[in-house]
Amino acid sequence: MKASGGIRTAACAKQLAKIGASQIIIGSAAFKTGKLNLPFLRSLNRAVSREKIVIALDTYKGKITTHGWRKSVALHPYDVMPALENFCSAFLCTDVDREGTLSGANLKYFSSLRAFTTHPIIAAGGIKTRSEIAALAKLNMDAAVGMALYKNLLH
Repeated sequence: MKASGGIRTAACAKQLAKIGASQIIIGSAAFKTGKLNLPFLRSLNRAVSREKIVIALDTYKGKITTHGWRKSVALHPYDVMPALENFCSAFLCTDVDREGTLSGANLKYFSSLRAFTTHPIIAAGGIKTRSEIAALAKLNMDAAVGMALYKNLLH
C-alpha cells in the first residue's frame, strides 16, 4: 500500500506505516514559507524510516508547486534534491504542465533531474507510450502512468 495526499504530520505518517503503508508520499508539508521544512522532515524521520518516505516534487512552469498545485515555491527540484536525499528514499516528480494531457513525457526535463540525485525517481506527467516508459527506465526512473491507462490509450 502507498499513501499520499494531505499527509502533513509525522503522527499521520507513523500511523500509515503502522497499518502497512510501504511508501508514504510527502508533498506540501516538505515546504514551509518557500523553503524546506526541515523541522517537519526531521520529525518525520524520527517517526518513520526514511526508506518508506517518497518526497513529491511536482513542478509547474519549472517551479515546485504545492497544496494541490495551487501554490508555487520559488525553488526548482534540482535546488532541493541533494538536501532532501537524507529524508527520503525516492522522489515522485510530476510535470504538472503535462499531467493528464497525453502530450508525451518531457524526457529532456526528467533526464536533467537525474544529474541531481542518485535516489530513485518516479516520473509522472503526459506519459502516453511504452517507448516513453522504456526511455525513463533507461534513465533509471519508474513511470507513473495515469490518463493513458484510464482512457486505454497506452501504446
